[in-house]
Formats: sequence, structure tokens, C-alpha cells
Amino acid sequence: PYLESLLTYHEKNNVLRNVRKCEVVEGDAAKTAPKYFKAHPETIVALAYFDMALYEPTKACLKAIMPCLVPGSVVMLDELNSRDYPGETVAFKELFADRRYTLHKSRFMTDRSYLVIQ
Repeated sequence: PYLESLLTYHEKNNVLRNVRKCEVVEGDAAKTAPKYFKAHPETIVALAYFDMALYEPTKACLKAIMPCLVPGSVVMLDELNSRDYPGETVAFKELFADRRYTLHKSRFMTDRSYLVIQ
């Protein structure tokens, strides 16, 4: 409810206020993300923020968004290279081994990393 009201407020203050540009999908992201992107092949992901820490959901969601990433898409990984939460890093390394990207550390939050798809 809070997120939905925040997104509604944001959209009402947008130039294209009559066009719905976001949707909240409830449930287990490892299950809902693959279904969502399969049902919406028109989707392009410009920005994705991952803060799951765990291997299974991170891998499932990364795999789901990969066909929707285009040059310039940004994928932020909250626990990339974390000794305490290695799952995100392992999933990332498995899925992005053959992809072209540049990896950056956030200058504002130095324990956060993001990649830009080339």
C-alpha cells in the first residue's frame, strides 16, 4: 500500500500523468519475475536494483531481466563482492560471464556496485 501510494503520487506529478508507467507485483520475486517478463516481452529494463543477498532469487531475477537489458541499462547489486553474502556475486558471475558490461563502485555508497550494459 505505501509503495503503491508513493508510485501513484509520483505519476500524478509527471508530465504524462495519465499514462501508467509502473506496476507493483506482489509475491516471491524468483517466481513472479520470470512470469512477468515472459508475459511482457515489450519490456526494456533501464535500471534494476538487486538487494536480495541470496543466490537463488538473485539468479532467477537476473536471468529473467537479461533479455530486457539493452546497451546503457544499469544493474545495481547491493551485495556484490560481499564476503558475508556471496550469493549475489556467484549468481552474477554465472550469468554475466559472456556479457559485455562495465563495472563501477558507487562513489556515494562505496559498498554498492553497479554495472552498465555495453
